[in-house]
Amino acid sequence: MNRLLHLIYRIIRYGYFSIFRFAFAIYYLFVYFLSERPKARRRAGLRETSGHAQQTGFWCIFAISQRRQVSKNLLAALDCFREQGYDVILINNGGLAPELVSAYSPYCHSVIERPHGGRDFGGYQWGTEFLRGRRGDHPIVQVVYCNDSNFIRPSTFAQLLGRIKQMTDDYIGITEVFQFHYHVQSWFFVISGGVFISPMFQQFWEKYVPLSSRRHSINRGEAGIAKHLLQNNVYPRLLYTHNTIVDLVCDGALPEVLERISSYFNPNEYDRLAPTMKNDMALQLAGESNVMAMLKRGVMEKVTLSNTVHVTNLLLLKCSGFPFLKKDLVYRALYFFPQVENSLSHWIGEDAEQLPEILGHFRARGSLRWQHSPAAILARMGLI
Repeated sequence: MNRLLHLIYRIIRYGYFSIFRFAFAIYYLFVYFLSERPKARRRAGLRETSGHAQQTGFWCIFAISQRRQVSKNLLAALDCFREQGYDVILINNGGLAPELVSAYSPYCHSVIERPHGGRDFGGYQWGTEFLRGRRGDHPIVQVVYCNDSNFIRPSTFAQLLGRIKQMTDDYIGITEVFQFHYHVQSWFFVISGGVFISPMFQQFWEKYVPLSSRRHSINRGEAGIAKHLLQNNVYPRLLYTHNTIVDLVCDGALPEVLERISSYFNPNEYDRLAPTMKNDMALQLAGESNVMAMLKRGVMEKVTLSNTVHVTNLLLLKCSGFPFLKKDLVYRALYFFPQVENSLSHWIGEDAEQLPEILGHFRARGSLRWQHSPAAILARMGLI
């Protein structure tokens, strides 16, 4: 009887969510065709501010959504790009306060204030068009696409850029996801100059419709570009594969592995792993020799079948040279605030200077777990 009631509940819940998702899909279509697209065609509000050009052939298309407060962490990221010889095209979704333009432009090739709409992939599209129009000035060696949905740890981010700059692969990603749709996570990926100027790659951007829907941006943007590249035999080089992450989790003795999982795993995935860990400990007491193999199997399942960064972001940040910290981890109830704070407690020097802004962000946004506003409900449904 309980199973039947649970099934009925799931069917009703799925139908309820589907109605909302359909309604919002229609809403975003109306907004796009009646407002965003006309403004984009008129280039309403478009402003381009020149900064400092390095002309190295290494580019970054950096999509942001900033308004009035200068982000010290964003400045640190831009400084890392500049120090590594990247020309940054900084593209804001909407207008920027003059003081932000003044703060960011010395670190960038150009600061672009574009018509509002389209989220990060809308910014990527504008940046691609902008760079395509300037490719005759000097050769394009490499193009980094990234957005401001992460905080960065400056010391390790600089090392990552130095490593990527030496790579000649056509398509480089940080992590990949098999959940729902396979894709290389789009908050940071790299394309070679050869792929960038190819008709195949440009065709994707010419056909992409930049709706402001989060689901559209994920399904048609993030997953769409990965699918498009794979279909054209451009395969990604992943810097943090699932095997790399699993080996990192399961390195060392069993107590160390259990401590890593309990301290740095997404709480929801930790709860799902708890029965496996209890069984493994029982087997250990019984003298079984394959405890670690069974635990590794459980960890691999959780990492592979979920959003990689949502499950292991803090572990990667704490135990490797991973420089990214997703801004919505606490807001979307993926981690508890003390977990985030503990993961950053060892930062020193230029990294520690970032902590007030980072921890202040998480405190200010709070957690969806306790919020009951219409916006919170829609965010839990993945609509905004």
